[in-house]
Amino acid sequence: MSMFDDARTMLSTGLKDAAGVSVTYSRTGQTSLSLTVVPGRTVFASNQDGGARIEFGDRDYLVVASELTYGEPALGDRIAETIDSTTTTFEVQTPNTGEPAWRWSDPGHTRWRIHTKQVS
Repeated sequence: MSMFDDARTMLSTGLKDAAGVSVTYSRTGQTSLSLTVVPGRTVFASNQDGGARIEFGDRDYLVVASELTYGEPALGDRIAETIDSTTTTFEVQTPNTGEPAWRWSDPGHTRWRIHTKQVS
């Protein structure tokens, strides 16, 4: 492992320690997983015919790929997070911009950025 790889691993671990939150990740027919993830947001832009530029963002989660034992995130997976003493559920969905529901968040393909929308 190179010094750069060591630094990237240390940064990744530090991010999770500093900004991580506990969530329950679930998939229909599978046992739920308790994970520590980093919440975030992606701003998407859309230019509609003759219309104004619209920007919006939904909640994203940075998840260490090796901790999601189901394999790749799938549409319909759910992430439950307690926000201000209320459990809020988000569902893995594709944004309306043609983006996939998830993408790699790092060059080493060790962490996913999963796009979600609040469902409850």
